[in-house]
Amino acid sequence: MFRVSESTRQKRDAIMSILFRNVFLLVNAIIGVVVIFLILFGDVREGIFLGSITVLNMIIGTAQETKAWWTLQKLQSLTAPRALRIEKDGSEHSIHTEEVEKNDRIQLKTGDQVPCDGHLVSSHGFEVNEALITGESRSSLRVPGGKLLAGGIVTSGSGVLEVEETFANSRIAQMTKSVKKFSLNFSPIQIALNKIIKYSSYLLILIIFFVTVRGYVIHQLPVDIVKNVGALTSLLLPQGMVVIMTLIFAFGASNLYRKNILLQEINAVEKIGRIKNLCMDKTGTLTDNNLEVREMHLAEGVTRPEAEQAATAYIKGSNDASLMMNAIGKFVNTDFEGVIVEDLSFSSTRQFGAVRAQNDDAENCILVGAPDILLSQLISSQEKEWLKNIIETETKIGNRIVFFTEVKGGVIPSDLSKVQLSAIAVFVLSNNLREGVKDAIDFFQKRGVVIRIISGDNPDTVRAVAESAGVKNTGAVITGPEIEGWSAEDFIEKTKGFTIFARVKPLQKEKLIEALKHDGFTAMVGDGANDAVAIKKSDLGVAMFDGAVATRQIASIVLTKNSFGDLPNGVKLADSVIENIEICASIFFNQIIIGFLFFISLIMLGYSFPFTPLNITFINYFAIGLPTSLIFYWIIRSRHAHLLQDPRPFLKRVLPFAAISALPQTILVVFAFYASIENTKITSPTSLVILAFILAGLIFFTFTPRVYAGVTTDAQKKQFFALIVLEIVSFLFLVKIPFIDTFYNLKSPSLLSVLELAPLALIYAVIQYILAKWFSQDEIASRNIRKTPTNSSL
Repeated sequence: MFRVSESTRQKRDAIMSILFRNVFLLVNAIIGVVVIFLILFGDVREGIFLGSITVLNMIIGTAQETKAWWTLQKLQSLTAPRALRIEKDGSEHSIHTEEVEKNDRIQLKTGDQVPCDGHLVSSHGFEVNEALITGESRSSLRVPGGKLLAGGIVTSGSGVLEVEETFANSRIAQMTKSVKKFSLNFSPIQIALNKIIKYSSYLLILIIFFVTVRGYVIHQLPVDIVKNVGALTSLLLPQGMVVIMTLIFAFGASNLYRKNILLQEINAVEKIGRIKNLCMDKTGTLTDNNLEVREMHLAEGVTRPEAEQAATAYIKGSNDASLMMNAIGKFVNTDFEGVIVEDLSFSSTRQFGAVRAQNDDAENCILVGAPDILLSQLISSQEKEWLKNIIETETKIGNRIVFFTEVKGGVIPSDLSKVQLSAIAVFVLSNNLREGVKDAIDFFQKRGVVIRIISGDNPDTVRAVAESAGVKNTGAVITGPEIEGWSAEDFIEKTKGFTIFARVKPLQKEKLIEALKHDGFTAMVGDGANDAVAIKKSDLGVAMFDGAVATRQIASIVLTKNSFGDLPNGVKLADSVIENIEICASIFFNQIIIGFLFFISLIMLGYSFPFTPLNITFINYFAIGLPTSLIFYWIIRSRHAHLLQDPRPFLKRVLPFAAISALPQTILVVFAFYASIENTKITSPTSLVILAFILAGLIFFTFTPRVYAGVTTDAQKKQFFALIVLEIVSFLFLVKIPFIDTFYNLKSPSLLSVLELAPLALIYAVIQYILAKWFSQDEIASRNIRKTPTNSSL
């Protein structure tokens, strides 16, 4: 039987979702009914024209969004999950997760994500964290025969998985099935837009009922009632806005990739610009991954060959392929001459690793970890003093330290509570700050973003590195042992008071992220397997491309050049995307509100709504279509980044300006309506009323950059002038073409009526300038600052 792959199912769901957003809409359904009735009532020409325009809009919208979705799919394929399959001949091949089949054997190592449900065939110090599936955040040791669930993250060791169920039938796939569809991953802006569409639909239903009953009571022709319903539907439902927002997000995502930022979620464009708390690991984020051993300190009585043999025994026996152990291996550069009897892989939760080795008929147990963690377990007070001096000297200048010890009794311990140790050697390692980190830290802090470093390293080392990167308030330090006893309430209340979190375990990292989310939008940047769950739980997860596979797959954003310094460019573009989405949404909202107020005004004055659906289409070309073309250019243009963020929800930022501006605009179009009927009861629209709508929208659009960006640039002023000239010339030209006049049911206005409209349009432009200045985000921020009491007034 033909089997549909998970990838095919996801593509099918995405395409169906795009079709639903563009075709199966309330506005299309109503217009479809209007088209049928127009034809039945004998207005075949308008019915066919309206139907053709509607179908064409659906095709264009579907094609554009499908193209945008396909572009993102190609970009996201760069981080598509893969698995290492072991073939029958023992060879290994990298395949996409969706290609994994039942009974396949998959090689797993630290940093991998378990691709499918199955069981362990073999293992070597294999530990897995299944917090994403079970909610249990602690890593657990697994032995051959143990069950593994898809979505688990390998935090230590290696193993071979035998697949029992494909990913599509796994537990995590069933759990997340309802949230995997392309259309359901809404951002805050999209949620707000969907809310507007929902309530607009309710309002439209009431208006349609009113128009139908009123038309019947005043004996209006059925064909005119149908035209009114179609026109009001086109005017009052902002369905096209959802498609445009999706295209803007996709356009932003495509341009972000050119800035070395790959989005795993299309709506992450918006999230980048909302960061308030920015948390990051130290190694691999602030610093690069080029670790080098600067020095090896030998304990008293230990020779260099003995220390090198101990280091080599641990590296070989534990199969620890971390950057730190690779650097130490290169430094000692010797072969182990003995036999590994037993091993325990290093774990961030356990904070140590160990091997039991046999060499020349002698057996000893080598334990490796952070010196400050193992210090208290040293037997010799002289060794304790020796180690303290090394710690104090090296950590203050930002170096990392690894401590090799020997366990008394020769048995690998399960924990450090009763173990007794003797020192072998200390390895001092260093790495440099990543290029561009200082500028990036400065950029975020000037925006008011709070930088926090969450690391498993020594507190002095973390603080030294943070200070060199320019992080503020590095004196606010706390360690994992100090927060061990905190309650959930303690985390929420106390976490925001600290900048440096050192010697933190993975479970504590997750709790810190959860707590900071209560204080504002929180992003987490990391690259290791132990960062994965914290990244998943953050509002915005950011991973390095060369980091752990599991971390990269879970993150919303991947930095393709592994540079934290690239993130500010992404934020600047995200600011531009958000700003222009607000401009675009305000245009839609403004046109809807004008239309509604115009409808109410005419009803109160005893007139019927004068427009047909094709009239509204013509208005939208000029009032929405041409301005929107500029918006896509503005998204990628070079501009200043916002330093003062407006914390208000999307609708509170956009609706007030659009709604209040609609009041003088409505006066303008009502005046044009009266001028167009020339003191008669003829309610057929003329191009003067349509011109008034277009002028009102164009003047409104001209002042929107000041509201949402705080400034209108010189380049934008030139663009506005060109747009105004283009629209006026195009309008006057089009209304003189007989075909256009017939197609859109226009009537050419007299020169006198246009001149009568001009003074009122100028008055409205002055009013709009005042409103734009009042609603400017910079002006709002300035007013808020003036309202804030100073210390002298307290």
